[in-house]
Amino acid sequence: MTEKIIDFVRELIGNDYFTTILISIIPIVELRGAIPAAMTMGISPWVSFALAWVGSALVSPILLLILRPVLNWMKKYKAFASLANAVESGFKSKAMKVVGESDGSLSSEQIKKLERKKMFGVYLFVAFPIPLTGVWTGSAVATFLDIPFWKSLAMVWLGNLTAGAIVTVLAVFLKNYMNTVLDVFFIIVILVLLFYIARVVFKMIKNKKLKENSQSAVLSDSQEGDDNGEEKRTEIVEHETSKDKNSQENATGVDKNNREEGSADYNVTAKVSEKHKEEEK
Repeated sequence: MTEKIIDFVRELIGNDYFTTILISIIPIVELRGAIPAAMTMGISPWVSFALAWVGSALVSPILLLILRPVLNWMKKYKAFASLANAVESGFKSKAMKVVGESDGSLSSEQIKKLERKKMFGVYLFVAFPIPLTGVWTGSAVATFLDIPFWKSLAMVWLGNLTAGAIVTVLAVFLKNYMNTVLDVFFIIVILVLLFYIARVVFKMIKNKKLKENSQSAVLSDSQEGDDNGEEKRTEIVEHETSKDKNSQENATGVDKNNREEGSADYNVTAKVSEKHKEEEK
């Protein structure tokens, strides 16, 4: 099966060396699949290693420079935002697994040690020759660990060099079973690819649900706030109405008292006047 695919690519490219380089650039396959493929085409082991390393190494500086800007650009558009967030979340998760959680308050010496730990972690991650630990993922991990460009590039290339040497030695020992090895590797690549796609889709759905729940919570809090505000406004209106009513009652009482006092004064005055009239008579 794998042999037929390699033959198809060879006929399409027309050059075994370029075919090796092209295979080494493909995500997940990379150098790990390119070296055995090149050896089945009759290329010597160490030439296969050199070609595969060069091809896969070309990807790293491009990824280190454009990965974050591309993801940030995707986040601006609704159609790509969920995918960008899911991919970024996956790479950040891998980055944290490489170096573990770190305390935010660090001294200058601790920061230097942490940077060295990050660099060594990226090197080991890329050097381990299995699918999804190659140049593509390693460059993404280095990006989200905020390692400077040239240090990231050095660690990814050095790790890729180690992985290439391991794969080449294994390929030499398993030369008589190369087609079987490639078939198994191809099946592993397909399974890993399907797993990765399923994981990204799951993260997209999860992020969407979290966003919807967050929006619902905000709307609920807003509605509750509006209800509370309406209740407070009602209480204020009722309080003001009660105050006005009391004021009116007080005013009415005062007026009544004033009228009663005025009436009493008038009666007294009338009686005094009548008494004066009687005395004059």
